[in-house]
Amino acid sequence: MSSVLAFIAVALVVNLTPGPAMLHCVASGVGSGPRAGVRAALGVELGVFVYVLATVTGLAALLVSAPTVYTVVQLIGICFLAYMAWTSVPRAQQNDGAASATSQEAVSHPFIKGFLLNVSNPKIALFFLTILPQLVPSGASTWKLLAFGLGFNLSGFTVNTLMALLGHQLAPATERLGPVRNVLPWIPPVVFVVLAAAALWGVVA
Repeated sequence: MSSVLAFIAVALVVNLTPGPAMLHCVASGVGSGPRAGVRAALGVELGVFVYVLATVTGLAALLVSAPTVYTVVQLIGICFLAYMAWTSVPRAQQNDGAASATSQEAVSHPFIKGFLLNVSNPKIALFFLTILPQLVPSGASTWKLLAFGLGFNLSGFTVNTLMALLGHQLAPATERLGPVRNVLPWIPPVVFVVLAAAALWGVVA
């Protein structure tokens, strides 16, 4: 029982920590509505589930132990973060209809983008390899390890969905911020650029 409670606490802390996946879910909810936010969260967790299966089957250990492969996956993730930054940059439009279309385009395919964001992040594999074994009782079966991984998935989906819905609910309030609201659309691309730069520094440093 204590291992389950420890796992729940760690899962909540990790999933509540802001990152590119959460930012994508919030941006999808704000730009395209609650359903897009939910689809983004599902895509994010499918990406995590790939690493859950990789951990259970031992493939994650192989990925982490192969520096070249690990670096290649990191570089793919960095490129995708840069792509997310580019597609989320606000574009000047001639009218509200065009602006709306641009907003929809910026968060198009939220499920696929959410999946690619996490499946191209090998640090998730490292997390499962270093943290999950410490929380699962010694000698636990493969099925129990899988159950813990799915629990992490459920925790992440719940947090990201709630953040997407919260972002959608708070979006109308930005109309009262005056000139400040013009800065808000630039937050996602700037954050994605910073994350990409930090990840690149981690690779070359």
